[in-house]
Amino acid sequence: MKRLILLAIAVFWVMIPWVSSAKTVISDGELDAVIAEQGVSINFTALTVGGTTTLTSASWGDSDGFGSGSTYPNSGYAGLNAVAIAGNLSVINGAMNVDVGTSGTRTIVNMLLPTITLGTMSMNATMMMSQDVNLGSGNDLAYVTVQNLAATLNGTIKVYAH
Repeated sequence: MKRLILLAIAVFWVMIPWVSSAKTVISDGELDAVIAEQGVSINFTALTVGGTTTLTSASWGDSDGFGSGSTYPNSGYAGLNAVAIAGNLSVINGAMNVDVGTSGTRTIVNMLLPTITLGTMSMNATMMMSQDVNLGSGNDLAYVTVQNLAATLNGTIKVYAH
C-alpha cells in the first residue's frame, strides 16, 4: 500500500509541469492586445522644474592679464553677478513614444517627444567687470532683465548606426 501511494505521488509530481504548461491558441486580435506592438509610451503630466533659481556669478576672463611688458599685467574678469530666475525653467507635458523598427539592414529607434516648454521665466542679473573671478567687487556695466522668455520644443528624434 505504501508503494502504491508513493508511486501515485511520484506520478503526480512528474505530471505537474505538463499540466501547468498547457497552451491555448489565441486570435490575432488578442495577440495585438498582448504584444507591445506600438512601442513604449512614457507619460508626463506637468513635470515642472521651476520656482526661484539663483546663481551667484558666471564669469570669464584672464588670470594673468595681457599686453607686452606691464600694459595690463593683472587678472580681469567679466560676467553676470546676482542672477535670479523666477518662473519655470522647463515644463514637460504629454506622452513620449519610443518605438524600434527595421527596414532592410537599418534598425532605428524613433522617439516622438512630448511638448517641452523651456521658459515662461523672468531673469534679472548684473553685468560687471572685476579683478575677482567670483565678481565679488568691481564695476557694474549694466543691469540685465529678461521678461517672460519661453520656447516650445517638440518633434521626433531618430537614433541609428551609420
